[in-house]
Amino acid sequence: MRLRFYLHVGLWCGLFAIFLFFSLPIVGPAILENKIGPIDPNHSTDSYLSGLTRVRNGTELFARVVETLPRDKSIAVLVDAGNSPSEFLGMLVAYLSWPREVRIIRVSPTTYSHELTAINASSVSAVIFCNLKPPVWIKTKTSFGSSINFVRTESLNPNQ
Repeated sequence: MRLRFYLHVGLWCGLFAIFLFFSLPIVGPAILENKIGPIDPNHSTDSYLSGLTRVRNGTELFARVVETLPRDKSIAVLVDAGNSPSEFLGMLVAYLSWPREVRIIRVSPTTYSHELTAINASSVSAVIFCNLKPPVWIKTKTSFGSSINFVRTESLNPNQ
């Protein structure tokens, strides 16, 4: 009976040793790089924004920019219909703009100036370009990293 017990404990110790042998090369470098630990509340969105726009603490900075916009008007987000990072960035912008109403408009980079002039400026507080360059006739814009440009509706008049 005791022999069975020792064999059972030995088997489980051996399996645990094999587990450690194969997992330490994977887990060890992560522990040394200090990637295991407490997570900030905005960790995921900050990581996405950092990867797409090269902005650190982007969630907090983005919230500050959105807070300057009127709450009673919606936000139009223009994304490149053929570019999945642009669409993902547009969805991330919509998520971070909550509780404001957001309309994501999928456009073609070559013809989006026409869709831009069709936006009703009385119901929209700003237009956000995700991985799209604003038209040259827009003079007043706020860049947020390398991929997001804020344009207030007052700047959307091409006759300025």
